[in-house]
Amino acid sequence: MKKLFSLIVFLIIIFSLGFWWVDKNNPYSKNTWVKPFFTTSFDKNGQIILKKTRNLYVFNSPFSKLLMYFQSIFRVETDVYFSERPFKGNEQQIIDQIHNERFNVNTPYTISGGHFPDLYVRNFGVFYSAMLDSRIPSSKSDWETRQRVTLQTIAIDLELLKQTNGQEYTTFTPINSNTFVGTNFNTYPSDSLFAIVYTLNAAINPNFISISLPAKINDFNYSLQTTNAAKNLVSTYKLTLTKAINNYLIYVIDSNTGLIKKDITLSSARDSIKRQSSFYDNVIAWGTAKDAISLGLKINCPNFYLNSNSCDFNKWKENIIKNFWDDRDGLFINDLSSESIKNHEYTGEEFIVTSLNFLDFRNSDDRAKLIKMVNYVQKNNLDKPFPLFYAQKDEVNNLYFFVHYFATSYMGQSIWSHLGQEYIETLILLGNYDPKFLSDAESGLDAYKNNILKYGGYPELYDKNGNIFKTPFYKSMLHTGWVINYEQAKMMLENTTMLNQ
Repeated sequence: MKKLFSLIVFLIIIFSLGFWWVDKNNPYSKNTWVKPFFTTSFDKNGQIILKKTRNLYVFNSPFSKLLMYFQSIFRVETDVYFSERPFKGNEQQIIDQIHNERFNVNTPYTISGGHFPDLYVRNFGVFYSAMLDSRIPSSKSDWETRQRVTLQTIAIDLELLKQTNGQEYTTFTPINSNTFVGTNFNTYPSDSLFAIVYTLNAAINPNFISISLPAKINDFNYSLQTTNAAKNLVSTYKLTLTKAINNYLIYVIDSNTGLIKKDITLSSARDSIKRQSSFYDNVIAWGTAKDAISLGLKINCPNFYLNSNSCDFNKWKENIIKNFWDDRDGLFINDLSSESIKNHEYTGEEFIVTSLNFLDFRNSDDRAKLIKMVNYVQKNNLDKPFPLFYAQKDEVNNLYFFVHYFATSYMGQSIWSHLGQEYIETLILLGNYDPKFLSDAESGLDAYKNNILKYGGYPELYDKNGNIFKTPFYKSMLHTGWVINYEQAKMMLENTTMLNQ
């Protein structure tokens, strides 16, 4: 008994020390030692000034990665049973509380939520694409805070990229007050660089977001105050960013096809599944190069698309459409694996074509494709009980180990909130040509409003029946700042009627 008691005491001590250490490395904990590395203030003209206040470092070794994995597993499993508490209040009050928690200038960077306090570089290009949309109704304080945390986050992304000499990672995890471990979940990232160049464009050009997602608002509610700081970031990290993007394009693009190589796997928003040249990764590569050139970076266009020393993005787009568009069913197939082509596999990621302006709803051919995509979703009830299912089935054989055995439906037969908003925004834009789509968009947004009230937050994802996703080993995050994209969709629906006038 004495030995058993000693063992129990030892385990309690180890667990307590582990909990203390993991808590200290969480930048959203009250006890954290991970303080901001960049701070923001305002100049006399109202422009935001970005200042580096602390050095940060990247340290990669087998031991540091072991520490990182321990932290990640500990947080995810703890959150299953000690998860975020629901916020109380009406819809706006709950949203405001999410903003106050997630968009905080006293934290070093913005996270997805709860058990993912790591810095996922892709966040601001995929899950937070609406952060710098000044048309979203909010207080002046909220608007200023969103701009400030965006700059602080992107500045860390760029500084970490410089620290790694242009080596990309999907994730950076703090392991002490100023040191990060760079890790790929599960392979080389497809969308980390995209997130950086997308956000820098949005921070410089006040029309960048509204070009692809227009609404009737002609005058922005607030002016963009990030322009000078973002231009300075581009200038400061120009060489690092240019090198990283050119290396990325060389690594991922097959010179013979102009598409993502089929013999590599990439980690993307759907990072739990192995794919061969996915549609998502191809569109992201197109968008990365296009947005990088918009920033004035000297990008080496893949030879397949080089035309008179410039990049032919229309040819690039047409090549992607040619290889992925399934006109029979009306969808872009998931990837170029023989299984996906044979089975005409759907993925909800195809709706990124709207926010990335890959398909323009004002173009009749593009609009026809968007309508077919929506019809396919509705015919197969992929928007029921509300949008949007990630996939029609769980692709078990293609899943990575942890998801395979502990959360099989995580990116399969599950409903994802960020995809739901991509789909709803597509409906809203199509509603300028057929009011039926507006009705469908309104129903989708009503469902999300009900979920905000029901759960006291904005869940990351739901199971196929529309309940918050939970297994014995994983539970959906609740306080996700992704709610900003829901707010954008609401703004678009409320201001859509003037587009054809």
